[in-house]
Amino acid sequence: MLILLVTALFCSCATFSPEIKDTDSKSYDEMYSAVTVIVTRDFGKEIILERRTELKDNTSAMDLLKLSANVETRFGGGFISSINGVSSEYGGANSKTKDWFFYINGIASNVGAGDYILKEGDTEQWDFHDWSYQQFVPAIISSYPQPFLSGFKPETRSTLIVFEAPFQNDAKSLEENLNLAGVSQVSVISFDELSKKSLEQNNLIIVASLQNSLISELNNKHKKLGFYTYSDSGKVVVMDGDGNQSNEYSINCGLIQATQNPWNPKGIGAGESVVWMITGTDVNGVRNASDVLINKRNILGYTFAFVVNEGTIVKIP
Repeated sequence: MLILLVTALFCSCATFSPEIKDTDSKSYDEMYSAVTVIVTRDFGKEIILERRTELKDNTSAMDLLKLSANVETRFGGGFISSINGVSSEYGGANSKTKDWFFYINGIASNVGAGDYILKEGDTEQWDFHDWSYQQFVPAIISSYPQPFLSGFKPETRSTLIVFEAPFQNDAKSLEENLNLAGVSQVSVISFDELSKKSLEQNNLIIVASLQNSLISELNNKHKKLGFYTYSDSGKVVVMDGDGNQSNEYSINCGLIQATQNPWNPKGIGAGESVVWMITGTDVNGVRNASDVLINKRNILGYTFAFVVNEGTIVKIP
């Protein structure tokens, strides 16, 4: 919808000009004392720009983008129409409609780039993609361990890793990985321990099979939640950027994708909390997906979601 597009991209003109400098920080502590700006296209498949910087206070997402790239705007400077020569496309009824969308720590912004003031450790990602099938993709996995580290809002929600037997050890390994990344507000619980209040108020990482009740509930709302996959008769069905089926997997397939928490009473556009699904067609699939996230994250780039099947990683969409 046009309202969603304008909400995602409209922002006030930048008036503050911070001083920034490049940094080659490598450790977690050093990395997340800086801010990162990333520019991609086609759902993170192509990286146009990646820059990690240190900057002064009160710097907006628009400020940093303009300092890092060649930017063209419309509507008085409030609408991004081009970044580094990649421009919005409106080709008529039979052509694709492409625009720039931006995410803070993997969460779709619900304010304009000029109104979002960056905080320490933020990752700002702009992606140029077709939105004819999905007009709103509420969250993506590209900034891990964000958004669990500092999220989108000033107050970071706690994270619950909710596991289904037999995935307790996988959930514990993920908790340890997040702890090493500096995420302190994280705990592991079984589905039997999950209350309605916890479901509504926290970030959730669900480690479970496709048949799990919460995974099934998310699957039934896959279009609304911004997914380019869904499960059908125990299979993972994958769609391309146009919403057409591109593949399906039935054995040893793992899947990780994200959305904003649909159980949050404020809805999936609140920018407060997320739900990540670590799931699969079988036990091996779930464990393979978890292993990629924990041990092979560097090969994913800045993708929106992925499946792993027989050792092959497929970025989605």
